Amino acid sequence: MERKYIAVGVDEEGKIWKGHFGIAPVYLIFDEMKNLIEKRINPYGVNSENHSHHDNPKLIISFLNDCKIFVAKRMGQESRVKLKENFGIVPFLTEKTSPEEAIEVLEING
Repeated sequence: MERKYIAVGVDEEGKIWKGHFGIAPVYLIFDEMKNLIEKRINPYGVNSENHSHHDNPKLIISFLNDCKIFVAKRMGQESRVKLKENFGIVPFLTEKTSPEEAIEVLEING
């Protein structure tokens, strides 16, 4: 069965990152049951020397290759379309600050 993990871009305090998803400093990874399973430091994040990648989504997709849903406050329209159509990744925008509250409303389909 293919995993459908959820990646939520967050800041150092664990709140949903206010900037572009691709340069979030950290990603919280949740499983299909919405349980937190991992915290990943983004090697391309705003705090890294490689953060200028945000216009190259393939880097972040390869880093989050086990995630099928990306949760963010900001993500460009063109990026959202490419994620969905080219990579089968569901982008989900939220106004919430808590990752748990944001993913609470997600429907994870088999």
